[in-house]
Amino acid sequence: MVVPPSSNSDSIIGSIPAPIAAVNHNNITTTNDHTDAFHHCTSLMAQGLVEQLGWMFYYVKPNSSIFMNVDDVPNYEVQIFPIFGVLVIIEQMIRLMQRKRFSRLSDVIVNIGAGLIFVAVRVALLGVVMKLFYFLYDNYRIVDLPKNCVSTWFISLLSVEFVYYWVHRSLHEINIFWASHQFHHNAVEVDVSVTLRDTVVDLVIYEFFPTPLALFVPPPILLVHMQFSLIYQVWLHTEVVSHLGPIEYIINTPRQHRVHHGKNPWCIDKNYGALLMVFDRIFGTYQAEEEKIVFGTTEKPYETFDTITLHFYYYYDSVWKKFKSMNSFGDKMKALFYGPGWAPGKPRTGLLSDIPPVDIHAPIELLLLQWVSILSPIIHWSEIHH
Repeated sequence: MVVPPSSNSDSIIGSIPAPIAAVNHNNITTTNDHTDAFHHCTSLMAQGLVEQLGWMFYYVKPNSSIFMNVDDVPNYEVQIFPIFGVLVIIEQMIRLMQRKRFSRLSDVIVNIGAGLIFVAVRVALLGVVMKLFYFLYDNYRIVDLPKNCVSTWFISLLSVEFVYYWVHRSLHEINIFWASHQFHHNAVEVDVSVTLRDTVVDLVIYEFFPTPLALFVPPPILLVHMQFSLIYQVWLHTEVVSHLGPIEYIINTPRQHRVHHGKNPWCIDKNYGALLMVFDRIFGTYQAEEEKIVFGTTEKPYETFDTITLHFYYYYDSVWKKFKSMNSFGDKMKALFYGPGWAPGKPRTGLLSDIPPVDIHAPIELLLLQWVSILSPIIHWSEIHH
């Protein structure tokens, strides 16, 4: 219903001459339109950030993430970059409030650089992976799960989690795989940016290991969970979140993932799950936090921020040298495919008693050494030109 303008002389508009009133009315309308547009854009942006934050915790409605075609699946991993940047800043603010020092900028730069390469290659590689998945699904699938059913969504979630557990475990317990994955673990601090600290070799392994799932899971739903499985792990990499109570019996949390990143003997080869701790409990690899954790790898760390060196030094220093030192063909194969701690006469994954005791001051000493290595050329240059 259209309401006619009031003829009341007390009306503000009615007391102004018509042309002036019209001009002012247009100005007010234009201003209101701009204000409404600004509020609308701000509201949409806030809603988007909240939704992305929910993705970090696997908070997504099944019905809104079920797709009939793989081309319709959003690139969630790229879309979370804004909220990821926000989390990096928030984490550093919380570290400050908790009287922890800031994360090392050099490490954060290395991590983000590795992550950008990882995501770029992943986006390109997913096309190849999806073609393989569709080939298997279309020609060899062993069961027809309904594509638009919530139960299929949850079956896919559990299947991806199960495969991820074993993929992640293999990266630790097969030496030639650990040669790549050690880059993720040789950081002596754990913060949100460490999530990005992965190699292209890790990426290829992560992408192709879920291949058997394409025999029964529709590829679009599989792609959704492959992304959320990695996105969920962003918030696991932090020291600012403590105990979260009973949910830790089932759900993976930062406290439990810190154990996974520890080099204390009781932390080795533990807590492989992404979203869930269920399979760690079933297969005997669960470990609760016991005492102060020292992060990093048991091998002597390279005192460098050179990404290429950190990516590849282990292939030569530990894999190739061990392979070359073995006398029999069988031992040479074990040097490649047994655990990094294996040696002739020892169990497949080695002995925990061989792991050196941790030094809680080691990360600080390493930090000082690294800063000395960075500043030495500058100091030397200044002395020459003094």
